[in-house]
Amino acid sequence: MIIKLQKLWKNAAETPRDKRQHEVSLAVTALMVEVMRMDGRLEAAEQSEIVQAIEKRFDLSKSEVHELIKQAAREADQALDLHQFTSTVVKAFSTDERINILTELWCVAMADGVVDPYEEQLLRRMADLMGLHHSQFIQAKIAAELMF
Repeated sequence: MIIKLQKLWKNAAETPRDKRQHEVSLAVTALMVEVMRMDGRLEAAEQSEIVQAIEKRFDLSKSEVHELIKQAAREADQALDLHQFTSTVVKAFSTDERINILTELWCVAMADGVVDPYEEQLLRRMADLMGLHHSQFIQAKIAAELMF
């Protein structure tokens, strides 16, 4: 009986963590999808950048990443604003990690070779919502430029 209870507690403890990890990966992916869609063009280079970033950051397979992107796009379509995604990011990541995420978001915007003014405006808003200062916004932009 005690062994059964221990297993139940262990499973109950693992489930919220897995759910939380999914919420975090969904939030980051939704932000990337929003950046990709901001200029009104869905470029293959931008989608490829998202796949690589999410695959690397969350250690997911390509098929898991593609499913996550579909789900993130649906969530972003239903969202009233970016706060639900950025607040999840703020709770889950340190400031340095949020700067790295912003760098990845910049990479998505830069993947097609042109950073649209609307993309830059969106990235500024995301940085503010993630609690990042202007200098950190610039730091992330420069880091992304060095990658291209």
